[in-house]
Amino acid sequence: MSTALNEALATLLTRCEPDAEHVAIGDIVPIPGGFSRETFRFEADLQRGSTTKRSAYILRKDPPYEAAILHTHRSVEHDLIEAVRARTSIPVPRSIGYEMDPTVFGEAAMVLECADGSSTTSNLFFDGPDADQADDVIRHLCEALVELHETPIDSLDPSGNLRDPRGVGIDATNWDRYMATTFEYYIDGYDRINREPGLCILLDAFLTLRRHPPRPLPLSVLHGDFNPANFLYKNGRVTAVIDWENSRIGDPREDLGWMVMMDGLSKTAVMQHPVDEGGFLAYYNRLRGLDITPEELGYFILFGTANIAVPINEAIARRVTGQNREILHLYLVQSSITALPGIGQLLQYPGIPVS
Repeated sequence: MSTALNEALATLLTRCEPDAEHVAIGDIVPIPGGFSRETFRFEADLQRGSTTKRSAYILRKDPPYEAAILHTHRSVEHDLIEAVRARTSIPVPRSIGYEMDPTVFGEAAMVLECADGSSTTSNLFFDGPDADQADDVIRHLCEALVELHETPIDSLDPSGNLRDPRGVGIDATNWDRYMATTFEYYIDGYDRINREPGLCILLDAFLTLRRHPPRPLPLSVLHGDFNPANFLYKNGRVTAVIDWENSRIGDPREDLGWMVMMDGLSKTAVMQHPVDEGGFLAYYNRLRGLDITPEELGYFILFGTANIAVPINEAIARRVTGQNREILHLYLVQSSITALPGIGQLLQYPGIPVS
């Protein structure tokens, strides 16, 4: 990595750690996986008086605007993480600070402490080496999600930045307005994507969801990407819930539905635990008393798919029209196409077997 990057990291850490008299940056290593941000791990020595401490950090940097899949804000992510850390017992890594000036890191960026724990959550399931921890870990994960959903919105989002974090016209004043304006965003987004014939299934999904809304529930702060890859664990406890960039105000069933879908795609078994409580949904319902049904989660699987389908297909359209030359967006074409049969299943199209 370049000397300029080392200097930028040292400057940010010095600014955000005011008692650090000297900062020395070690090796910076890219972290593979994840498509929305460029992520790196690095170590830094911070000198305070006669003591020098080495700590591990994570750098999350935006890709160029036209190449980005999700247009989110590192300052908003930082503020939420620090609010969650200060006002709940949910385990999250400390966010050190952010730099929104793109001339410093090339794009906006943020630095977080590197959390302790294993990220190989697949080891918890199907006779994996940590299967004996599965019930305890997932119980704690469910309790953390319940705490997030029950924490007053104004406590975690006093500035209102999560009410429409993408700036797409969402009105989260109440449940009805939230749903109505979200569908406006989905349907308007359809006009901006590269509409191959097969993509008309997306419009059908948007309209079907709008015609058959579920019962209202109180809105809450959502994690926004609640899936088996976004928590760490150790000794039967969740040590960190990570990757808050897609957080927003919304229906709490969105987080649950997204976990159902990603649990299946990841070939994990989060939703089956804790076994002694009858699984994740049963335990969540017991803690919150909401009696959410599997059918409601089916609705929000499709709703969550729509939420990510719009920006993904807009990113593909930018690639097709030559606004960028990103290889990643060609991969997204492949993943988007293979998702269409799954959407057809959720819409109960005839001739598509339910897996």
